[in-house]
Amino acid sequence: MSPRGRWLVLVLALLGFGLAVEASWVHYHLLTDPSYISPCDINATFSCSEVYLSRFGTVWGVPVALGGLVWFGLVALVAGFARADGQPSASAGYLFALSTIGLAVVLYLAYASFVVLDKKCVLCLGQYACVGGIFLATSFMHTESLTRLPARLARDLRATFSRPATLSVAVLYAAAMVAVILLFPKEGALAAQAATTNAPPADAVQAFTEAWAKQPRVDLGIKSSAAVVIVKFNDYECPTCRVMEEMYRPILDKFAKSNPGQVDYVMKDWPWNAACNFNTASTIHGHEAACDAAAAARMARDRGKYQEMSDWLFANQGTTPAAVRDAAQRLLGVTDFDAEYAKKLPDIRRDIADGGVLQIRGTPTFFINGVRFDQLIQPQYFELAIQLELAKKKTGSS
Repeated sequence: MSPRGRWLVLVLALLGFGLAVEASWVHYHLLTDPSYISPCDINATFSCSEVYLSRFGTVWGVPVALGGLVWFGLVALVAGFARADGQPSASAGYLFALSTIGLAVVLYLAYASFVVLDKKCVLCLGQYACVGGIFLATSFMHTESLTRLPARLARDLRATFSRPATLSVAVLYAAAMVAVILLFPKEGALAAQAATTNAPPADAVQAFTEAWAKQPRVDLGIKSSAAVVIVKFNDYECPTCRVMEEMYRPILDKFAKSNPGQVDYVMKDWPWNAACNFNTASTIHGHEAACDAAAAARMARDRGKYQEMSDWLFANQGTTPAAVRDAAQRLLGVTDFDAEYAKKLPDIRRDIADGGVLQIRGTPTFFINGVRFDQLIQPQYFELAIQLELAKKKTGSS
């Protein structure tokens, strides 16, 4: 391996590792802090959050960003300890094999991001470029025959680990990667946090209470005997809608026990699909089943199986209309989906018309007794807002 080629691969691997660290940091905050806004959420097209929270953001529960950490770290170690004397090298062969695997993975992820989700992630683009650069660099390296690498892998590993320096670095690297993967919060962490979150500090409560009292209110025209009416404009294919549902559900369940009948949670449909949403000009990629999902949820509500159906829809985001229909038949016993869909469509469009009047621009959008919040608030403040509205009802204040 030539010194120049070795240094090029090492620099690209370290740059990619840094981008993977930042991507993991963003994903960590998305799973643990509902108020977090990623610095790489530039607009509707360039949004790291949408990509990381999609079904392509994790593999078997492990964030793809952590896979980048592992891959770039391994490439950096191989390049860092490789022999740089211009002679045929097994290290160059190993790097080329790793880069080929890496290139195949990023091509798939790029397709998922650009075509399926129609979203772009700046941090991901940087990592794709690093992987592509490493692949090109290793393609021109003078290596031993790749067919000989499997036979000598065990021997090379023994030789590498026989040196105390390389053994120490390899053990530390492996231990660090395993620890990060095991300790990284899993999906649903926000829901667990919502169930156990302590009340905010007294000064924060006072500040929030004063700010909440000054918020404008809109009449959504919902008739309810409950003291608090929470309205959510929702798309079952929206990753953020899923996260917020997981996060706020324990709080709503808590109030259902402590104040039965006093908190009404109303789900309104706003599918980002032009087939049923006349307020959007086009269908967002990955939301092809949004209209069918909204109808299936209403069918489930009629049968007393809403939670079961909504759980399936949120867990299978980005699916096809055919898959939603199959799930409706399997979970609800729906035998003629088209006929029931036609009956549900007018109600879905009434929600969409309401959303158009309210100028809904994103999902989820929440209203608590007419107070709107597009920027998602932390679980403890969501709970505090409900408490304030309950207290207002008890005192009879307007």
